[in-house]
Amino acid sequence: MPGERVLVVDDSDAFRNLMATHLQRRGYGVEVAVDGLDAIQVLKTKGPFAVMVTDLMMPNLSGLDLIREVRKSDEHLQIVVITAAATLETAISAMRAEGAFDYLLKPLEVIGELSVAVERAAAHRRLKLEREELRAKLATEANRLIAIVARTGDAIIAADDVNKLTVINPAALRLLGKDNLIGEPALTGLPSALLTLLENWQTVGGKQPTTIEMPWADGTIQMVTLNTLLQSDGKDGWVMILRDVTHLKRLDDMKMRLLTDAAAKIRFPLAQAVIALAELSDLPETKMGRVGELTQRLVRLWDRIWQWMEGLLALVQIEAGVNIRLADVDLVATLDEMSKTLSAGPLHEKGLKLAVEPVAQLPKVRADPDLLRQLLNGLIVRAAARSTSGDSIHLTAREHNQQVWVEVADHGPAVAEADLPHIFERSFVDTGANPEGTGLELALVKAIIERLGGQVWVAQQGRAGSAITVCLPTVGAESNLAREPLVALNGDGTGA
Repeated sequence: MPGERVLVVDDSDAFRNLMATHLQRRGYGVEVAVDGLDAIQVLKTKGPFAVMVTDLMMPNLSGLDLIREVRKSDEHLQIVVITAAATLETAISAMRAEGAFDYLLKPLEVIGELSVAVERAAAHRRLKLEREELRAKLATEANRLIAIVARTGDAIIAADDVNKLTVINPAALRLLGKDNLIGEPALTGLPSALLTLLENWQTVGGKQPTTIEMPWADGTIQMVTLNTLLQSDGKDGWVMILRDVTHLKRLDDMKMRLLTDAAAKIRFPLAQAVIALAELSDLPETKMGRVGELTQRLVRLWDRIWQWMEGLLALVQIEAGVNIRLADVDLVATLDEMSKTLSAGPLHEKGLKLAVEPVAQLPKVRADPDLLRQLLNGLIVRAAARSTSGDSIHLTAREHNQQVWVEVADHGPAVAEADLPHIFERSFVDTGANPEGTGLELALVKAIIERLGGQVWVAQQGRAGSAITVCLPTVGAESNLAREPLVALNGDGTGA
């Protein structure tokens, strides 16, 4: 690039002046030296230079010795060697061993060869400097990130594409009660609950960004974030971050208790109001007229409020673990029973069909039978609310790795992308479902699956339809002995 500084070294006055004049005309800042010793002095007093053009055969200090001396103080200086044919091997040796950038043969056929070589050398120097600057910035950022990871209170765990642990910060080691896990496989380094979550995330959740709440063995509640992590070889590893949110959960529980107390206080007067409105709606239309239509609307409205209060009270009881009775449940029999009951009832009334994939045998699951029926009923009722007459709701079940996976899928509209992160929140109302819903249906599913020690995932969806999969631990599974309930909700809604 014109404007950069070049040092020309040659013991021939005529050739040295020719090269210097040509480079000056090309816009370079040029200094000259008559031999190697003179060049060293110019470098000390007038440097630095971007490029040095030097002859090899010179008195006092040869060009090769000059290059070796220069390299001790300036590793970025690019060197173009001018040599006669007789010293060509020496020039090539200088390039290989001493780091010269290029060489030109005397006499130059065209003087323009010189400026081309100098420009290439200067460009190479600029690239090297830019690369080193970027590397320095990356190193600084890497050190900064390492310091943040080491000092943060959040537990951070990362692994490569074959699940070998590559990052474990001090907070994670304290949480797991380990001294060092770097290089160990996740299978032997992580507790069973995290391993189950990880496998289900990779299998059911499609490796989508996931956030879960996990009660820990010490009584705390850990918020776990799980996401893919691109490696330098282009393959996908993963990173897991655990944060203690116990205090936030307690505040949330306090708010829920206050809300529940308020709902309980108005439950009885609300029931009386609903009964009174129902009596009004039963009067002959000739006596009611327009008032009758308004009464019917009020009845429906109050009924929705009643359903919401009942759902809210049930939700709080489930989250509090009230009246939970665990037993060994035959899931095949439960699914068959529910299929017959629902097919002859609400699904038949709406013109829907429940298609249950035949399954001969499944291991028993450890669950509260009533809660399990409520969970499955909630998923099927949700699917029905999203379906139109003539549609089918598909229910499948299969065993996988000491779990039973049950999936309920519908053909309704796809859940809006903006709704996916909120699908299991208490106030969520599915825009693709019947507007008569309370907004607590999936929140109840989440609360139940927490109490049953399983997971619930929203499977990856296409342009239409929605599928929710629940993963229940089987009887005798090792993780049942001290299993932390897991509920995951993907950042984009594909898992919960």
